[in-house]
Amino acid sequence: MNMQLQRGELLAAEPVPSCWYLLDVYPGRERDVMRWFGYYGLSGWYPLEITYVKRHGGGPARKPHLGRRVVKPLVPGLIFIPYECLNDAIAARMLSIPHVDGFHRIGECMARLSAADMAKLRDIEAYLNTPRSERRQRGKLSIGEMVRVVDGPFASFVGRLERLDSKGRLTILLDAFKRGVSVRMDDTQVEQIGSTPRG
Repeated sequence: MNMQLQRGELLAAEPVPSCWYLLDVYPGRERDVMRWFGYYGLSGWYPLEITYVKRHGGGPARKPHLGRRVVKPLVPGLIFIPYECLNDAIAARMLSIPHVDGFHRIGECMARLSAADMAKLRDIEAYLNTPRSERRQRGKLSIGEMVRVVDGPFASFVGRLERLDSKGRLTILLDAFKRGVSVRMDDTQVEQIGSTPRG
């Protein structure tokens, strides 16, 4: 629901659907199906992941402005349909759109997601589309803080955060060894275990 406010008008809150149905489409054709939705005035949503890759070589770009923007669906082959926007006539119209395979079913029942599950999916989409430097700020990691490694060869080790940079790389002093050793890892490989004063 898009609204323009005139002076003195109150903003009406958009109603939150009670649940969402899943529409199967051919992978890679989600954008085409959404264009048909716009043409027919239908409601639907699919989450996107935006990444930046090097123009030559294809690896992740260090800086977004130096790379090529790649937009791809987070959940390929699915479009989410609000429950309140669905009736027999609209369902028939959706099924007549090219590249639509039908409603996703589990046995004889149509699959659906609750509003809470959709909120989590939107949070995942927002997190993945947030630059790494801002992800770290959201997690509020700070120098001297104790962290636990959750991924890689040092999983389950505990250490103190020594350094963090703008590329999402951390230097951690692991206390598991006799003297301690500094290792470099990605910010996604650690989790906070509580703040401690710097010694």
